Amino acid sequence: MDFAITWPASVLAISNLTLRIAAPYFVRWLPLGPRFTPLIYTSSVLYFTTFIVNLLCLLVTVDFVYRNHVFYNGNELSFSRVGYVDSSSARVVIRAPLTLTVQIEYRLENIAQWTPGQVLSSLPGNHDNVLTFALTSLEENASYVYRTNASHIGSFRTSLRNPKRWSMVTTSCIKPFYPYNPFDHSLRIPGLEYLSRFVSLHNVDFVLFLGDFIYIDLPHRFGWTTGDYYEAYRQVYSSPSWSSELFDLPWLHIYDDHEITNDWSGNETGLYQDAIKPYLDYQQAANPPPLRKGATYYSFTRGDVSFFVTDTRRYRSSSAMDDGPGKTMLGETQRRDLESWLETENVWKVIVSGVPFTRNWRGPEANDSWAGYLWERQLLLEKMWKTDGVVILSGDRHEHATTLFPSPDGKSKVIEFSTSPLSQFYQPFERRYQQIENTDVALYSHPYGISKFGSLTFDTSSPDIWTLGFELVINGMDVWNYNWTLSRTRQ
Repeated sequence: MDFAITWPASVLAISNLTLRIAAPYFVRWLPLGPRFTPLIYTSSVLYFTTFIVNLLCLLVTVDFVYRNHVFYNGNELSFSRVGYVDSSSARVVIRAPLTLTVQIEYRLENIAQWTPGQVLSSLPGNHDNVLTFALTSLEENASYVYRTNASHIGSFRTSLRNPKRWSMVTTSCIKPFYPYNPFDHSLRIPGLEYLSRFVSLHNVDFVLFLGDFIYIDLPHRFGWTTGDYYEAYRQVYSSPSWSSELFDLPWLHIYDDHEITNDWSGNETGLYQDAIKPYLDYQQAANPPPLRKGATYYSFTRGDVSFFVTDTRRYRSSSAMDDGPGKTMLGETQRRDLESWLETENVWKVIVSGVPFTRNWRGPEANDSWAGYLWERQLLLEKMWKTDGVVILSGDRHEHATTLFPSPDGKSKVIEFSTSPLSQFYQPFERRYQQIENTDVALYSHPYGISKFGSLTFDTSSPDIWTLGFELVINGMDVWNYNWTLSRTRQ
């Protein structure tokens, strides 16, 4: 039993009992003040001190759970952010609650003349007043600024058509007001502040956020409707921890379980339909186009690097099923699209998964990751080994781990960088990442820190050797670096 918990309760009980015995005895039987009054006064001080401490514990708990819900519904939120940007186009997300018709204008940073862009209508309450603009026919490798008639301003930079060296950040998982500090703004997100400082010092081309942007069910679920999910997105985007640098940086998204509910594997049924609409409006609309109409997974290419961003929630079988050919994480259509991508792309391949690909995270929640879908995982690994050099990016587990997946013949390897959270809790005592099987070789793991993100720099300027540099940043500090190379002689 935790001594820190039982001690105040014991003091409260003993002091209470002492008061109830000593005071009646003193006033009715033996009025000896020197003997009884010190005992009564001391017991009273101990009782009220313990009571006040317990009351404060209750108040901070209530404050942590309810302050955002009561005071910050985000209805007045007005903001803009940059989504997917390539060499000739950019997507900009706008929330304008007080403007029925929104127009965007843009121009090159060094040219005074504005170019009229799209005009979109936002009916009150429709799509939570969120609109996504697509700006096209842009110049490559050029800096642009934009403005709207709803008082939004921002900037972005298009990429080269075929960049040879560039960087990105990958992470997942955000929860405002954690760790709790009663003097903080209740929407503060420390991880965003760490990321903002990093971006101000390094060239980062985009952020790839791997899910759990909201925690609809933590620390307490306040509702199940689409409106409740919209409110959760508004709260995150209302955080004072966002900087103009972060809003101007392209963000690409996927979703995971907490955008629906913990460990979701219910396919496209009821709750999914309520939860997915806010995600589509706030996040998906600014992503690269989906691979199939109505799908949520997508692919995009930057220079010599191709990304396949999977959806590991919408199409999956129940994690409670026995593993085998009938159990799937991706669904048959998405898996075949991924297999076709692996076979046909002749560039560096990056597979993005919301949940870890490695089976090295043990414990009761292991089956929620690819550890519960090993039959399908093996199918994909065999495809990856044939192409060599595949990189996997994942999040979800609030820890970092770099894991190698060597082919049976030792000629090919796949590597995974699993990094989260951007700003959330970690398990201070439980260590569940452990290599047992030789299929998953633990290279490095780091469980500690409320904020973790990985910076990846791809360099394909050499015709023979391509290099990926990985930098792990924890609580704003550079903790670990690793270089991964791909030989082009086999291609």
